[in-house]
Amino acid sequence: MRFLPTLLLAATLAAAMPAAQAATLFDNLAAAQQGDDPLQSFGPLADSFSTGAQAGLMLTQVTALLKSGNADVVGDLRVTLHADSANGPGDWLANVGTLSSAAVSTAAFAAYTFTPATTIQLAAHTTYWIEIEAVSPNAVSWAWSAELGGTGVAGGSNFSQTLGASLNSAAPPYQMSVIAQAVPEPATAALMLGGVGLVAAARRRKA
Repeated sequence: MRFLPTLLLAATLAAAMPAAQAATLFDNLAAAQQGDDPLQSFGPLADSFSTGAQAGLMLTQVTALLKSGNADVVGDLRVTLHADSANGPGDWLANVGTLSSAAVSTAAFAAYTFTPATTIQLAAHTTYWIEIEAVSPNAVSWAWSAELGGTGVAGGSNFSQTLGASLNSAAPPYQMSVIAQAVPEPATAALMLGGVGLVAAARRRKA
């Protein structure tokens, strides 16, 4: 039982460490769906989002409003993260996820969530693009809305291979949400864990 106080202290310090917090960087999923563009003939399609001042963000989730126009045309779609360029999505940065169009509803537009399999670090004060493309022929469309009241929407841009890049204020952006996690800085975590180690060592010497 001599180590019980140390364990309790370690648990207390661990609980005091800043927990990872979700940060919504872009979200217009709740906007009224007013139209859609097909991935196959208009795509790749993309929306931009910006990170703001917060550092230490990791991309954890992208959700897009999608519908398949034909259950008999089955193919894959892919969601990717890109750097910003003057004409829309720039260099590829990471894969966010893939989906078969067989899993996409033909009855109505629905939200489909993509979770990266690996850590995707985002820089502060940076614009990125989420791109969705048809990897193989399918009938999936991505909904769009002219409502700009959602988080991060008004100042962004959107892109289609057919129409090019447009400000969201000039052409309706595609409907999606982008969620990131704000994690404790390494120095903070190391300081807290180092304190636990020092206390434990002191108690062992005293014992």
